[in-house]
Amino acid sequence: MEKVNLIIFARRPEISIGKSRLKNKIGKSLGANFYYRNLLRTIIKIKADKRINLKLCISPDNALLNWPKSIFPKIKRIPQGPGDIGEKMWRVLSKNPNKIIIIGSDILDINSSIILNAWKKLYTSNIVFGPAEDGGFWLIGISESKKIKGLFNNIIWSQNNTLEQVKNNIHISKKISFVKTLKDID
Repeated sequence: MEKVNLIIFARRPEISIGKSRLKNKIGKSLGANFYYRNLLRTIIKIKADKRINLKLCISPDNALLNWPKSIFPKIKRIPQGPGDIGEKMWRVLSKNPNKIIIIGSDILDINSSIILNAWKKLYTSNIVFGPAEDGGFWLIGISESKKIKGLFNNIIWSQNNTLEQVKNNIHISKKISFVKTLKDID
């Protein structure tokens, strides 16, 4: 099997950026610390599997300039660019014509076996999702971006039907598969 092409979407972990719902519950400092530790834990778990080629897709884009190079210096970092999460994901997916998987950085129970299972499913499916308990998805993989158009058009993000909205944008001729439902931390 070829190496898995995996991209983790991540934000620079700091008090003023990201995870606002979590930070509202536990405080900004604890929320930022939790996010950073979970991001590092996710990278360590995934990077340990040599069958996975890992990249980080970072937001905000200027975080590429001051993200500590000492932290996983061999992992390629790319900017997310402007737009909502759908525009950012589509930009990455469309630049990779072959199989690719994107995950978030906030999935506590992630492991490489789930990623490898999703990759395997892309040999027989056009799209694979990792459903999230809240109605969204924590993983999306596609086999060929040029065959999937309008995937994220008119999506209202962070809803309890986000996955259903995206599925409704997929042409009936496309085969969809799923991996394990997990909880993501909002």
